[in-house]
Order: sequence, then C-alpha cells, then structure tokens
Amino acid sequence: MPAYGYPTQRKQNKLMRVLKNRTYTILLFSTILVVGYFLFSTKGFISRVQISAELREKQDRVIALHRDIQNLERERDRLRDDKKTIEHVARETHGMIKEGEIVYRIIPAKEKNAK
Repeated sequence: MPAYGYPTQRKQNKLMRVLKNRTYTILLFSTILVVGYFLFSTKGFISRVQISAELREKQDRVIALHRDIQNLERERDRLRDDKKTIEHVARETHGMIKEGEIVYRIIPAKEKNAK
C-alpha cells in the first residue's frame, strides 16, 4: 500500500530523523570521535590498562631478579669462605674425588640393556 500524504507526514526511522537534523548529526559524530579518542588513542583508556598490566609484569620480574641476585650473592659468599661448600661443588660439577676414594656409578637398567 503506497504511503499517502506529504513526505514530512510519513513515519520515518528515528535514526534517519536524527541524521537529517544537522545539529544532532554533528553532535552524534563529535561524540563518537571524542569517545573513540579516549578509548583508542595512545593516551586512551585501553592503552593505560595495557601499560598498567605490563608495568605489573615488569615489577614482578624485577622482584624475582632481586631474589636471584641475593641467592647468588649468598652462594658466592659460601664459595669464598666455606670449605665444605667448595668441596661439594668440586665433587658435583667437576667429578673430583679424594685420594683413596672409590667412585661407584650406577647405570640405569634401560641404558644397560641398550649397550
């Protein structure tokens, strides 16, 4: 059924009525631009959240590295001063033994059958 009457009397879509009014159109697009700028710009909300998360990760990493440094400093001090620690490290890492000692090596069953 065709629409009768003048075009201004016909029912129009609400969005179309808003877009036809210049003031509302300019206000709508400027609002969209401002909100988009605050959300997606380099100084926007989303960037700030990402930077905050990255900062927390870096701070956690710094704390872990400080712990590692403290552990290494303690180990360094023990290796300088403690004879038992020096002997333990020499035996474990370099395979050193004292005179008169006999070293027994136990071969796992899988490697023994493979040879």
